[in-house]
Amino acid sequence: MNKYRKASIGGTPKYFTLLRNWAHQGYFYLDKTEMIYRTIWEIVPVLIINYFLNFNLYVSVFISFIIIHTYNWIVNDNFWAVIIHSLPNQKNPGEELTIKYLLDMQKRLLNANSITGIIIYGSVSRNKWHERSDIDIRFLRKKGVISGFSSYILLRKERFIALLLGQPLDSYVADSVLFLRKMRKDEFPIFLKNSDKRLFEEYNIETITDFSIVNSLNNIN
Repeated sequence: MNKYRKASIGGTPKYFTLLRNWAHQGYFYLDKTEMIYRTIWEIVPVLIINYFLNFNLYVSVFISFIIIHTYNWIVNDNFWAVIIHSLPNQKNPGEELTIKYLLDMQKRLLNANSITGIIIYGSVSRNKWHERSDIDIRFLRKKGVISGFSSYILLRKERFIALLLGQPLDSYVADSVLFLRKMRKDEFPIFLKNSDKRLFEEYNIETITDFSIVNSLNNIN
């Protein structure tokens, strides 16, 4: 997100950022698999709701779209991340709860065959994490249609858990390392999971980065 669209402590709320994010919800940033399933998840519920509404066709489609689009924004997008960037006094849950959330997520997804890489970028990887930081995380999926669907469901689940816990995630599913190249070049990733040779080759590594780095968040505030 452009730094000029982010609210700063003591500054004014960025309501346009909220509206803008509600409108696009990062859709054109998505990799192909997530874009396909996100499109389906937007269109099908709209058609179902529209079927049961007894309004004018255009009115019912509009109402159905507003309902589903808002639902997806809250439940299937990086809700708290945009909130923390839009409201000047919003903070993340803090060091202890953030570490616990990441460790719990690592346990939940460690045996998920469809996800071969869980990679942290952003302020954590740059040693710049602070009380208003979100967590930039990407899930590299295994190739195949079934793995694509499974990885998308797991992403939705993690976003929902983060929503309930107030964790500001910036999370997406990557089909390949090409998607990961969108990240900043000065953000060498931290791997919560790496069982994919594509990651070893892309980052020229021989071993998995120790997650204990994240356990030192208190040293980079």
